[in-house]
Amino acid sequence: MGRKKLIVCNLTFDENQTIEEKIIQMFSPENLISCFSQKNFEEYKNVIDHTNIQMVLKDAELMKTIYAFFENNLNTSVTSAKTFMHRNTLNYRLDKVKKYTGLNLKGFEHAVVFKNLIIINDLIKSFYNEDDNK
Repeated sequence: MGRKKLIVCNLTFDENQTIEEKIIQMFSPENLISCFSQKNFEEYKNVIDHTNIQMVLKDAELMKTIYAFFENNLNTSVTSAKTFMHRNTLNYRLDKVKKYTGLNLKGFEHAVVFKNLIIINDLIKSFYNEDDNK
């Protein structure tokens, strides 16, 4: 009897691999890029290229705030203390994200969606930059 293997998106997982090893392998940027077809990238790019989303992604100060908020587990009190930002300022910036994207980052599900949006945006940028360099 051979060992059991799981194949997902051209990746082969051995049954002896830990779940951590499987997750790291599966969700590595290189693997995600290989799993997306050109059509997938175009569909995601069309959504991410929306003016309102780009306004948020290109606002360096706002993105710095969002990253700090994520690093502090969506806790406004801790984030405002660690960033030396008044809590009302933090709430104003988070409300600005909600105004432009419709996503309330104070809620876990919306925060996960936005985090994935950031990751996919970075993957798309690296994908298109690689194509430009060829």
